[in-house]
This record gives sequence, C-alpha cells and structure tokens, in this order.
Amino acid sequence: MRPRPRETKRAAKKNRILNEVFQSGGCLRFDLARRLNIHATMAGNYVDEWLKEGLLLEEKATKGPRRRASLQINGAYGCFLGLDFEALRARTVLCDFAGKIVAQKEIPFRGTVSRETVLKKIVALARRLAEQADRPLLSVGVAAPGQVDCQAGRVLHYRSLPDFDQVPVRDRFEAVFDVPVFVEDNIRAVTYAEWLRGSAKGSRNFVCLAVRSGVGMGVMIDGRLYAGTNSMGGNVGHLVFSTAEGPKLANDLVSAKSFVESTLKVIQSRRQTEHHKRLLKKGTKVSLSDIVAEAEAGDALLRERLERLGTHLGMLAANLANLFAPEKIVLAGEVPNCSQLVRQRMERVFRHYTVPPILTTAYLEDGSLGDFAGALGVAWMGFARRFPVSEQTLSSPDDPCSRAAS
Repeated sequence: MRPRPRETKRAAKKNRILNEVFQSGGCLRFDLARRLNIHATMAGNYVDEWLKEGLLLEEKATKGPRRRASLQINGAYGCFLGLDFEALRARTVLCDFAGKIVAQKEIPFRGTVSRETVLKKIVALARRLAEQADRPLLSVGVAAPGQVDCQAGRVLHYRSLPDFDQVPVRDRFEAVFDVPVFVEDNIRAVTYAEWLRGSAKGSRNFVCLAVRSGVGMGVMIDGRLYAGTNSMGGNVGHLVFSTAEGPKLANDLVSAKSFVESTLKVIQSRRQTEHHKRLLKKGTKVSLSDIVAEAEAGDALLRERLERLGTHLGMLAANLANLFAPEKIVLAGEVPNCSQLVRQRMERVFRHYTVPPILTTAYLEDGSLGDFAGALGVAWMGFARRFPVSEQTLSSPDDPCSRAAS
C-alpha cells in the first residue's frame, strides 16, 4: 500500500532532520530549523520523536547563560557495513550509526584471480567484519568497479578482472546477509564520501577523479551526485586519447594495472638495465611502487615512463575541468601521488591546458579520506538510504530504500 501524500511529506521532513545531524556531525536545535527552512516548532517535534526512538541524543550544556544543547546521532543504535573492491584488492569498513569507523580491513588479490574467487573473498571479508559488530547491522553497501547496474545490483562488465561480466554481486551478499544490500559504482561512493566528510565538504560542484587499478569519475552538480541515464555516468576510463601508437583508452594510459603491464612490455623489448632485471624477476608481482622505486634509483627509461604518466593524468584532469568548470577536482587513488615526478608533471600539464577563466577557480586537491574512501562512502550511503529525504523514494513501494526506511 502506498503511503498517503501527507504522510510522505512528513516522513521526508523528519528524515531531513536526521540526515542533517548525521552530515554535520552534530548541531543545535535552533540551527536545524534555520538550515532546513522548517518551522522551529515542527523541527522541535521531529527532534523529540527521534530522541524518543533513540536515534538522537541531546547533550545539554552545563555552562553558559542560554545552556544550549547539542544534538548528536546515537552511534550505539546500529551500524553500517561498506565494502569496496577492484582488480587488486578489497577493503571493508564497519561504521557505527553516527558514521564513525568501528573496524576496517583490507585484503589483496594475488596474481590472476577468477570471478568466483573474487566473489567468495569479498563476501567472506564482509562477513568477518560484520561478526565484530556489537550492535544491529542495518545495511550492507558494496562499491563495485566497472560498468554497474545499481538497480539490479550487478556488474555488467569490468575489464580488469577475467570473465567479470553480468556478475550478480547483490545476490551473493543477500545470500549471506539478512539486511538490505545495495550496490553502487565505486567511484561515486568515493565522491560521496569526500563530499560528506572529506576534501569536498561544503562544495556544490566538484569532480572526483580516481585513478587506481582502473580509472573512474564521480560528479557532484549543485550538491547532488550525478549518476547519468541508467547510472552509467562517469566512465571516464573509456575516454579516447590519440597517441603515437594510435587511439587508446584512458584506462590503458593511466590506470595502475595497465601502466605496470605496459611498462613491463616496454622494458622486455629494450636493452635491460639492472633496474629492469629486478622488476622482471618479480614477474606478475610487480607493483606501481616497485617501478617508482627503480625510477627514483636512477633508471632513465622508467623516469620517462612516469613523466608520460603524469602528462596523461594532467591532460585528463584538464579535459574534465574544461568540461565541467568545477570548484575543484578531488584526486583519489594511488596513481596521482605515486611519485613527485608524476604529480608535478600532472600539475604543469593541467595548468597549461585548462581554460584560463576556469583555472582561476578550479584546482587539484587530494582526497582526505585515504584508501578506504569507497568503503566509507557506501557505508554512509546506508544511512541516507535507510532514511531517505526524497518524497518520491518514500512513496515507492518497490524502492529498496523505501522498504529499508519503513
């Protein structure tokens, strides 16, 4: 049965109160009404309801003439689990109801792994962390790589893992967890996290460029996370660049996985130095940091490769700046900061190719939430999904968010 319009409006306003306290990390009653443009008496009634239900806490000041009380989310009410995976690793976090990290864990994927191995590992990782929860688990969010059908909870295609097509990620997690499970694009999850509590907090328009085992992008437009038609927006790794070897995808030029593979092919075809021999000896275990270390030890070819990597990153960032005219571009993933050589070259190329009027405001800034930003993003999304502020979401009986909130 669909909720009546009046009930829907009331639920949306009530949830806005809770989300505002969650996003701000705590605030005064007086500020809530002003920020949300809700009548102070109505806001107070909603706050009292949340306090009675145990989702909010009110800490009264012991000093001062007005003795104002601060509202806080009750972290003990429950917890949210978020998991982020890619070709090289998986990371998961367990957050309390206020969004604070309770536990976190990372596992690498060694060598070539099969589709089934990845699925088993990420589900087992999530289950192990969930077992550490000392309060009710409220949702599980999975930040998935590649082309993601969020509504169906499937990865349609991920080129960095073998046979990773039409993968029913949500189904695998729902077979283990009896709480709402949702799947989100992993870079949009990073973008949401940086906007909520990271480098982009307070920004209305920004781009998050994540370069790690793959390349992805998230876009915040007027304070809203942009997903595109069928949630397919952000496939920046499929932008095509013209190179001396012919057209190439951004993924092939700047992702950590492709850069390592292409660098190994180059040094195999050249007269090998001692630096090259050390890398080749490691075989499939060579990492980006290994290449950086050998370059910094004096290998000219590897330094040239890193400079080219910085050039392509700078061109990619400039293209995004010219296209979206953002307040900033938040950088995530290990590649942009893998070495000073790469980052400095990226900055120079970015400044050279970005339109001057855009460059007066747009700039590159590192994300502040680190390697677990994607996992944090989907954990925090669990809160917003359980307490949606959209009347359309609340009025839809088929929407998983609406079911979770009821």
